[in-house]
Amino acid sequence: MERILVTGATGKQGSAAVYELLKNNFEVFALTRNPQSSEAHNLEKAGAILVKGDLENIEALSDLFKKIDGLYLVLPPVWVSSKETDEKEAELGIQAIKLAEQQGVKFVLYSSVLGSDKQALFRPKFKFTIEKYLLESNLQGAVLRPATFMENLFLPSFGLGEGKFINPLPGDRAIPWITTNDIGTFARIIFQNYKAFNGKTVDFGGELYTPKQVLKLLEEKLKQPIDFVQVPLEALYQQSETFAKLVEMIDKEGYDPIDYEFIAAWMPKLTGFEQWMDETGIEKIKELRSVDH
Repeated sequence: MERILVTGATGKQGSAAVYELLKNNFEVFALTRNPQSSEAHNLEKAGAILVKGDLENIEALSDLFKKIDGLYLVLPPVWVSSKETDEKEAELGIQAIKLAEQQGVKFVLYSSVLGSDKQALFRPKFKFTIEKYLLESNLQGAVLRPATFMENLFLPSFGLGEGKFINPLPGDRAIPWITTNDIGTFARIIFQNYKAFNGKTVDFGGELYTPKQVLKLLEEKLKQPIDFVQVPLEALYQQSETFAKLVEMIDKEGYDPIDYEFIAAWMPKLTGFEQWMDETGIEKIKELRSVDH
């Protein structure tokens, strides 16, 4: 397992994996639509081999797939989901896995999402479709299901740049959070130990926080009050029915418990929410606020 292709390489999750793999002496191909972007230049400086292209034109990647040992499949994010975007995502993922199978890729690690199996009840073609396709294929492979990214707090939809915390989730429902750097580290651990992870699905998350606890932490670190805005379910339904149903699912059932002992056996220390805020989060949130004012 020496040569790894990372798709979505300039995104937060993909780039974290690229840097981590490079630090651990893997040869890394980084797939990007725009090799001229600053993120792509940074990856190249770190030693990645940039590949211009995208998964929609999968046939163009055929020769590259022959050269690689491993594929880290990270699909493009979709901010307003629908039945159509879900089906498109399932199609993209399955196409990539089919090509990996045809070209003899040794191992595929697919980055899915926490609770993808439960979402299958109202998202019949989505990430769980890709998971099943991979694990039922002739490939060696594994599925990583990350929890909510702490870095999502930087998205405009959370409103922190305007001094608000716009929250779509149930206010008192605790969910696990994770940093994208920790996802990159765990992806690297999986590639280094791919035989031990073959056929496994790993729910990957850290500390549990309710939105109210996240708010309290933000206010303590920023040393000022933040306006907590709870988005009503009806408004979510108007924006995206699939996202609204996800919120309902989280409210009613929550996520299945994460096997923290299993994670700790491979990666003893995850980044805590407070640690992440102290190290990077709060500075970036302050920058958002200075840009918006």
